[in-house]
Amino acid sequence: MKTSVITILSTIALALSLTSCKEDYSELIQKIEATQTELQQQDSVLVNQRNELSKRVFTATTTSQKIINPKDSLFTILVNEQNTLITRLEVIIQKNKELITKLNDDSVNPIEAEKEYTAQVDELELMKPEINSAKESYENLVKEVDEILESANDTTKAK
Repeated sequence: MKTSVITILSTIALALSLTSCKEDYSELIQKIEATQTELQQQDSVLVNQRNELSKRVFTATTTSQKIINPKDSLFTILVNEQNTLITRLEVIIQKNKELITKLNDDSVNPIEAEKEYTAQVDELELMKPEINSAKESYENLVKEVDEILESANDTTKAK
């Protein structure tokens, strides 16, 4: 009886020591998840702007009497810039998801995970000026188009 109690206690102690050896990456995972939220917000804004521009380009090309060359259109150029940024953001989002999975599965070296995360954050920081420029270009372009449409409406009312 004494031997079986000692065996059971030894087994429990071994099990507890093995489970406590598993690293706790919760702090790094929280950082990655916070970055994910920021990435998804940026992605969402760019996707919405791209969709709005695409809708305007489609409307302009289907209702216009003149043939619009999409390659020369400022709309199309901006949509292409946004597509590139959206793709880059989505790649980082996917890498972060994979990194979180690896950390949860304990299948990655924590130093390597931190390096990979830092590289992705650095890439995001480098992208921020491009993202802000694309957003600003979108706002300026929409404002300009709205002004043109408004002035066109004013001239038709005067006649």
